[in-house]
Amino acid sequence: MHFKTVASALVLSGFVAGSLVMPAPANADEHLPPIAKNVIIMVTDGASWGTWDMASYWEYGELGHQPYDSFPVKLGMTTTPLNTARTPQFSGVPQVDYDWTQAWDVTPVDTLDYRGNPNYFAGYEYIKKDYTDSAAAGTALAAGEKSYNSAINFDDFALPLDTIVQKAKAKGRATGSISSVPISHATPAALGGAQNITRGNLHEISKQMLDDGILDVWMGGGHPFYDGNGQLRDTPNYRWIAEEDLNRVIDGETPWTLISAKEDFEKLAAGIDLPTGPLLGIPEVAATLQYNRSRDPAVMGTDDTLPSGIAYIDSVPTLATMTQAALNVLGQNENGLYLHVEGGAVDWAAHANDTARIIEEQMDFNHSVKAVVDWVEMYSDWDETMLLVVTDHGNAIPMGPNSDTIPFEPVENRGKGELPGVLWHSGTHTNENTLLFAKGAGTEMLYNHIVGYDAGLALFLRHNDGAFIENDAIGMVMMEALEPVPLPASVIFLGSGLVALFAVARRRMNKLAA
Repeated sequence: MHFKTVASALVLSGFVAGSLVMPAPANADEHLPPIAKNVIIMVTDGASWGTWDMASYWEYGELGHQPYDSFPVKLGMTTTPLNTARTPQFSGVPQVDYDWTQAWDVTPVDTLDYRGNPNYFAGYEYIKKDYTDSAAAGTALAAGEKSYNSAINFDDFALPLDTIVQKAKAKGRATGSISSVPISHATPAALGGAQNITRGNLHEISKQMLDDGILDVWMGGGHPFYDGNGQLRDTPNYRWIAEEDLNRVIDGETPWTLISAKEDFEKLAAGIDLPTGPLLGIPEVAATLQYNRSRDPAVMGTDDTLPSGIAYIDSVPTLATMTQAALNVLGQNENGLYLHVEGGAVDWAAHANDTARIIEEQMDFNHSVKAVVDWVEMYSDWDETMLLVVTDHGNAIPMGPNSDTIPFEPVENRGKGELPGVLWHSGTHTNENTLLFAKGAGTEMLYNHIVGYDAGLALFLRHNDGAFIENDAIGMVMMEALEPVPLPASVIFLGSGLVALFAVARRRMNKLAA
């Protein structure tokens, strides 16, 4: 065994066996590695509990085969905003909260929701209220602070919030945000570091993301020149990015390289012709990669291997391909990376109660998770990479076909390649306690943010023991993971030690042993 490895092991055993006091120079932490070199957050937007299950049943005929199913950290995550206003309230006082005893209340009720649908049970009625939008949710995830609905990294006093993106960039990381929905949509904007008082200021948001210099990779839908079927428009639609700003990129007046062709995404995913400057990827399609394509088989053709039976657009890359491409570009930075990946159209399908297409969107997201896992295990390792897999909120409450009489009946498995049995209970967001999966460096810090135990997570969903955090804890943990392990002037460790320092010591020992 290498001498340094033995020495490291002896020092570590000293921490565990008793106590050790040793002086440390004032700047010692500057020379320590960060808790996580790479921080990756993946968001399947608007995924209620049943959404995760539907995709697994279609693809595998059973649960347990997704990469995140075996992740060691599984928690619930509540998603309520600071308040449900759409403008700053100048109070900073939380106005809404989550109460698990109400969320799982099986008392029958004879009430209707906003669309005139029966609520059936008190719990269903409760989780349809006081929900977040994707902007406030994205702000909590990115900035570690709750805010009002519509806020893109702005607080309740109308002040901008720094995010994981600004911090990662300041720490020398390469940074990226990619999505299956438009590049300036709420979630890719918030987790891409944009700051705006309202999500509706799309051109302001896209201009900031182009010009602020905090992103190295930015990918998503919203190409002005193409329609939802990937066909050229007669007249461009500049809803998601201003004509002037896109022209600046096309004309070479910015440092950005623009790619749109599917072949260019695939080359980057294969590690070919990687750019050294910032990369903007907008596939040749309108708002979404695939979700908004025509439902008419005469237009798109048929594909019996897909849940919808409608063929995909051939000229558009998958989210998984975009994820591989982003990792290859960002991975050129030896200091590490921050990457946000969003399956954004999962939310769009949930709003429409579209079982077939939500499965398609969730499967593409799942394949993207696998792409990240494969990248970590080939080019990095779990001792230096943090991976968080979450949703930003629930949407539409898909449950079993008899969930109108059997409270919280799970989605019904009808076998591989068959649409599961589903009854949708809403058409918009919910305040349900969502599912979180995590693996890798620093993810144990999530346990420091547990705020309670939700019996429904354990009894109805069998997700974990009921432990849950609030969504702003994600931003806090990601930013903390970029920091070196702190060392005070005099370092005293008792038997329990510090989890983060042990993780770093273990990482060093593993690398020396290799």
